[in-house]
Amino acid sequence: MPRPNRPFFSVIVPIYNVQQYAIQCIDSVLHQDFQDFELILVDDGSTDQSGEICDRYVKSSQKATGSPEIKVIHQANAGLSAARNSGIKIARGEYLIFLDGDDYLEARALSTIKNGIEPGLDLLRYQAEEVFDDGKIVKYGEVGFDALSGVEAFARLIYYHYTENAWLYAYRRDFFLKNHFEYADGCIAEDFGLTPLIIAKAKKVKAIPDICYNYRQRDGSIMHDEKKLARRTMDIEKQLKRILPQIAEVSGAEPILHYLVVSFLTEATRQKRTDFLKIYQTTKQAGMLKYIHPTSLRAIPRSVLLKYFPKLFYVIYRR
Repeated sequence: MPRPNRPFFSVIVPIYNVQQYAIQCIDSVLHQDFQDFELILVDDGSTDQSGEICDRYVKSSQKATGSPEIKVIHQANAGLSAARNSGIKIARGEYLIFLDGDDYLEARALSTIKNGIEPGLDLLRYQAEEVFDDGKIVKYGEVGFDALSGVEAFARLIYYHYTENAWLYAYRRDFFLKNHFEYADGCIAEDFGLTPLIIAKAKKVKAIPDICYNYRQRDGSIMHDEKKLARRTMDIEKQLKRILPQIAEVSGAEPILHYLVVSFLTEATRQKRTDFLKIYQTTKQAGMLKYIHPTSLRAIPRSVLLKYFPKLFYVIYRR
């Protein structure tokens, strides 16, 4: 049960130059049927009207009695990771929820998530749908599962359409803080590195099949900007060097280590051949290839090619 004067959820929303989407995003939280939450808006140095929009919501909430508390942080632009970290520092809720400023929640998302949470649950996974500007919607409903250890849960989550995205989990705040989790500042692939570590260390992870999150697809996002893909690859590599040894300390986490290294190098095939081979060599020199241990017959061909024939791997598995 929530402690006195402590909201059940802290919904943390990084905001950066999304004035055309911010109102829909914020309203999707405020109009929830479950109202036991605080809303933390982090204006990450926006140069459009996003910061002013945040301030208007704060002033409006101060005049309304009995409404959820809205907080705003204005900071110099430091990136999505730093914005999330700033929100976490002032959060008081039992559970943390992340919502990007250009996305929005389903109408009953918070009550659905609340109903799925059980005592002692470290993480609750819910599902997403992609929303396009032309009105197209692609739903990714997945089969849920009852509470499992983090290692057991990860073995199921890797088959979901999205696995590492920070905004598809509700995190027990005490668990998050106790483990000193923090998103890597200045990194544009912050959840790829941290989310698997969080899952691995969790004692109880549960998934529900309900779609609660609307993931907006727009041309300006990282995954649709070719110039940022190279930096994303470098950021993932940098994080893996830090995260893999920590995951290796978790009993039974070998499949997670395998998945992360193979996924990273498969992602790296988006780069030019010469760039991929450079990335492969730095990965090898860092000792990451030792984590490649396939746990099924199906995974053996890819693993063998990756460990011993990287040029052929690039040709076959290039994305």
